[in-house]
Amino acid sequence: MNIESISKNLSWLPKPVTRFLEKRMKNVPAVKQMVEKENDKLQASLEHSLKPYRGKFESFAALPQMGIDREKILADIQKMHDQEIGTWEKGYVSGGIYNGDKDHIDFLNKAYALNSQSNPLHSDIFPSATKFEAEIVSMVAGMMGQGKTSDGAQIVGCVSSGGTESILLAMKTYRDRAREEKGITAPEMILCDSAHTAFDKASHYFGIKQIRIPMKDDFSIDVEAAKRAINRNTIVIVGSAPTFPHGIIDDIEALSNLALQHNIGFHTDSCLGGFLIPFAEKLGYKVPVIDFRLPGVTSMSVDTHKYGYAAKGTSVVLYRSAELRHYQYYTTTEWPGGLYFSPTIAGSRPGALSAACWAAMLSIGEEGYLRATKSILETADYVRKGIQSIPELEILGNPLWIFAIRSKVDTLNIYEVLDQMAAKHWSLNGLHKPSCFHIALTLRHTQPGVADRFINDLKESVAYVKANPGNKEGLAPVYGLAATLPFRGMVSDILKKYLDVVYTV
Repeated sequence: MNIESISKNLSWLPKPVTRFLEKRMKNVPAVKQMVEKENDKLQASLEHSLKPYRGKFESFAALPQMGIDREKILADIQKMHDQEIGTWEKGYVSGGIYNGDKDHIDFLNKAYALNSQSNPLHSDIFPSATKFEAEIVSMVAGMMGQGKTSDGAQIVGCVSSGGTESILLAMKTYRDRAREEKGITAPEMILCDSAHTAFDKASHYFGIKQIRIPMKDDFSIDVEAAKRAINRNTIVIVGSAPTFPHGIIDDIEALSNLALQHNIGFHTDSCLGGFLIPFAEKLGYKVPVIDFRLPGVTSMSVDTHKYGYAAKGTSVVLYRSAELRHYQYYTTTEWPGGLYFSPTIAGSRPGALSAACWAAMLSIGEEGYLRATKSILETADYVRKGIQSIPELEILGNPLWIFAIRSKVDTLNIYEVLDQMAAKHWSLNGLHKPSCFHIALTLRHTQPGVADRFINDLKESVAYVKANPGNKEGLAPVYGLAATLPFRGMVSDILKKYLDVVYTV
């Protein structure tokens, strides 16, 4: 018995049956042996890639008996930094580093250093933190409908630690509002299969059932299917602008209209696009309205630490009204420790990150964001044409600057192409359902020669895989295993193994 035959024999069964069989089939020797073998191979590979400093730097599984000299510590940090900077600095990374200019980084570091002790939890001690965060929210709100909603109300929001927290906060807000105002105790969210996995995390954390909607052929959400999914327990509909996997902007207007008609929330996830789409619109690009100018949009998530070019660790969640935002807040009045309240999930937070974010936005200004957007989108157009010149490949959908690339021929394993690109130092994002990988273009890719290098390396990688198919090393076997295993719990076990290795000294 092999894994392929198991998949073919059981894939037609209802999910409750397959879940039952999954538990039983874990004991099937052939399956178990295969998974264990792949897990062993994976762990060995991960040990090599995730722990490259073993043997090169001293490891500390416990506190040193005596404190180590600060200069020695800083020297080791500098050595690790110098080894890591080359890949992203030269534009080999998909997303990840969105600006990377040395002068910009030095400026942010100075702003951070001046505020390294700041904690927004203690606003009485650090009133500057409240100034920074209020103005960050106001500036981002100003990009999303000129700061006011379609009916003239003030857009409000909060600063969070990143896109995932912004999404978690919004979903928690809708859950609590629905419980309070409508008595909904079995809440449901409607979202596309392509929506960010942070919504899945919110479902897991807050007990919100996911109603998954398939993608259409253009990789956007099927609005008609979303319409059919609405019921008395629906608390929010989600749209992406754009989606992380394929860079596609969902039909935000149609989705927000649905939400408005049924008096439920609508969230535009623009973590990736919030600092590009508004400026693309001003530059004359044909992009849809995604923000509070649409009357059905009740919240948005926008990452300042991506194309806003702030230091990693800040995002903004926006709401259509202060009343809705109140459901996000946490307050307690009976704790012996005193009155306690916090706007987001964390209590203590690094005010230095908010200071650096504020400094980044002020220093760049609208003109700077327009210039950056123009440069990225012009580079994206060039890269798109380069990919389209490779007959074996195609781009999924019609994205603006995030290109998901798959094989047009069955004989070409796209993950082997991904491995070849990795061998040429490219750090790209492997995706599945369907099998592909993507590159999210940033300012790093607008540097002279980077786009040409990507296209040439991609052509060479395709040619190599065509001539040498069946590579057994790298990510290709891992993605192949993940795609073919019918029992997703086994795939989850593989991912947990990865995290185990991360926390191994």
